[in-house]
Amino acid sequence: MRNKKMALLLLFILFLAGCNHQNESSYSENPNIKHLSTNSSQDPATQAKELLIDKDDITAVHAVNTEDTMLVTIEIPHHERFSLQDKTEAYQKELKQHFPDFTIELSTDKKIILETSKLEQKMAEQTLTEKEIKKKMKEIIHLSKEQT
Repeated sequence: MRNKKMALLLLFILFLAGCNHQNESSYSENPNIKHLSTNSSQDPATQAKELLIDKDDITAVHAVNTEDTMLVTIEIPHHERFSLQDKTEAYQKELKQHFPDFTIELSTDKKIILETSKLEQKMAEQTLTEKEIKKKMKEIIHLSKEQT
C-alpha cells in the first residue's frame, strides 16, 4: 500500500515538473535586440525597437528601415488583443513623434511579423543589397495593407 502511494506521488511530481516547462517561442522575457548593419543605417530601427520593447504589453519587436520608411512589427499577448486597436494607434503616434522624418508602418499581423523577422535576419547576415531591402520592405508593406 505504501509503495503504491509513493509511486503515485512520484508520478504526480513528474507530471507537475513536465507541465512547468516554459513555452519557447519567438520572444523571451529579456529580448535580444539585434543591431543590424548593412550599407544603410539601421539606427532608427534599433531605436524604435528599444523604445517599444520596454512596454509591458509588447513581447517582441522587429523593425527595419530605409532612408524614408520604417517597418515595425510588434507581438502582443493574446489576452491583450481586446484593446489592440487603441494600442496600435498609440504606438503608431509615439513612433511618429520620435521619427517625424519617416513613414511609419506598424503591424501586429503574424505573417508580417514573420516576414519582417526573416528580412532582419537576412540583413544581419548581410546577404541583401540596399535595393533588395527596399524591394522586400515594399512587398511586406503591400502585403500588410492588402490584409487590412
